[in-house]
Amino acid sequence: MRKFVVVITLLYVAAVAAAMGYLSDWFREGLALGESVIATTLALSAIATVIVAVIAYWKDNEWLAVVLVAIILGSGWYVGKTHHKAYGEWFPSFTSAEVETSGTATLNANGQNLTYRLELHNPGTVTHREYLVVTRGGQERRIRLPVFDDARSGYVSAKSPGDWIVLHPTEDADVFRAETGRFLFVRKSFRVNLRTGEVAVLASKSES
Repeated sequence: MRKFVVVITLLYVAAVAAAMGYLSDWFREGLALGESVIATTLALSAIATVIVAVIAYWKDNEWLAVVLVAIILGSGWYVGKTHHKAYGEWFPSFTSAEVETSGTATLNANGQNLTYRLELHNPGTVTHREYLVVTRGGQERRIRLPVFDDARSGYVSAKSPGDWIVLHPTEDADVFRAETGRFLFVRKSFRVNLRTGEVAVLASKSES
């Protein structure tokens, strides 16, 4: 019984760590609302699992092992249900179908030269993600932009970077305003801090 408790606990904690890493792009970015709810559930269930597992192992109690299994199955069911409600699928797909890019644009502002592009990962699917990739001073920074609200949002392949994204400087050398271009069927503007990675949506208007 003790071996069973140890094995199932280690497997579940490893699965939780992998799932949370995947949701946060391996801990390099923040989480959307639906993802944060899932991550919170996973974190709390992992903590509860470890606590119950320690007690079950110490007392060698079969009923506590049943409680342990119930926590794992219950949290798994809730996470799957929440993910299905938010993204239309029961569990996230770990495969990367395709990446499309706007092409690279250059900008000289506030005494600094930088290049940037917009990447669309898995466009048209529930696992879509959009990234602003900026290189300045030889350092590349990838920042997730919430360009598309859902998988139904459309686009046309960019002929030039400005068709998808345009960066405008502000008085702060680290802060830029990013505006989507005419080939994305959603018009948004963002306030992007290249140093901290913080993103704020300034305006949003869907194209009809």
